Amino acid sequence: MLQRSLDPLSRPFDDELDALLSRFKRGRAVEVDFRELVGNSSASDRFTHRFHPYPAKLLLNIPLFFLNCSQLMQPGATVYDPFCGSGTVLVEGLVRGAVVQGADSNPLARLITSAKTTLLSEEVVDAGLDFIWSNLPRRKSSPPEGSVNLERWFGDKALSQLSRLGRALEAMPEGPAERFFKACYSAVVFRVSLTDPTVPVPVRINARKTSLTSQQRKMRRLWLLERSAADVFACFELLVEENFERLKRLAEQCSEPRVSLFDDARTALGEDCVDLIITSPPYGSAQKYIRASSLSLQWLGLARSGLRDLERRSIGREHFNSSERSEIDVPVPSAKALLAKIGKVNPLRQHIAGSFLLEMRDALSRSCRRLRPDGHLVMIVGNNTVCGYVFDTQRYLTEICQELGLDLTLRLEDRIRSRGLITKRHNTAGLISKETILLFKKRCQNV
Repeated sequence: MLQRSLDPLSRPFDDELDALLSRFKRGRAVEVDFRELVGNSSASDRFTHRFHPYPAKLLLNIPLFFLNCSQLMQPGATVYDPFCGSGTVLVEGLVRGAVVQGADSNPLARLITSAKTTLLSEEVVDAGLDFIWSNLPRRKSSPPEGSVNLERWFGDKALSQLSRLGRALEAMPEGPAERFFKACYSAVVFRVSLTDPTVPVPVRINARKTSLTSQQRKMRRLWLLERSAADVFACFELLVEENFERLKRLAEQCSEPRVSLFDDARTALGEDCVDLIITSPPYGSAQKYIRASSLSLQWLGLARSGLRDLERRSIGREHFNSSERSEIDVPVPSAKALLAKIGKVNPLRQHIAGSFLLEMRDALSRSCRRLRPDGHLVMIVGNNTVCGYVFDTQRYLTEICQELGLDLTLRLEDRIRSRGLITKRHNTAGLISKETILLFKKRCQNV
């Protein structure tokens, strides 16, 4: 792979990591601000990170820091994210010169990640646009059927144009160009829907909500006007242009990206084949990834078996049929007393939390087997509150990793300033105010 040293942020952070490791030897978690440490605003339009919105995106400063530590990896190493979301780790891995691998059960996440990490020529993009416009139906097409009533979430103009554009995209041959254009189409869905952009899951814009300030109500009225009259075709062309420019910036750093994607961290293939894992696992029912993606999933035909079926494949889901609720052998002894307390308040929440730990152990076990001896795992974790009790996720996942043959070498804490899906949804869940960043090293002996 040809690696060009054009990125000012891709500088060595070895000294900073050594200093943090030295401070951790005193036994307590080290507080750190990755925004100050790396010196990059999370709002910056860096490479392809702003290709498509996605809930609870990982702060790119964190993988950027660890990927630029020579103690953890060198250019040409293999980097893996078993919960890759929209591909933040994979993009930064490519910039560092790594071979990158990712897994995610959400098909929209895999589509976005593929589009963000696959380079295209200008000729391919121009030909793709010509194909789309030449295959655009002249008359209004019906929106795809599914779990969501799309007519509730879009104005008449947007509904018609999205339907026609969707039909043209369905006619495209499968391949990198098709994934690029479908990811751009999905981003348009987010831009023109009548959903409140300040709320991660679909909630219709309400300009009359009494708790809003006059300025906030004014802004929501403006959103409603703009989205009701939005021109989908113009928005799509603009996003195609912007995202292709982002791909060109990525191409300046890595001309031949090598990327592999899996649909589940629990079934990813390979043993001792990964040098570094960087990941931010689900937050144990604190997130609603499938619901947050529901509009795009239906428009793209990625939820034909139903949203609930996609959710069943997700770790940290919060819906379980009565037939699915059986006694769980929790793999973390220190969590059993807390789960018993939760069960007295809400048996469903007890089952959700226990299932999360069981499924996370499966995923981490598979991931650890893929990690080479002496390889490292960086895990970004947030504790949340369940039924009024602190669910110490970072502690429980640390115990799982140690049991799987990993040694903890560093624990950092970084305050959360703003995260897309860190919200209080009901009286059994709480806010996540900080993230814990854990660094593990795999022991040489077989696990």
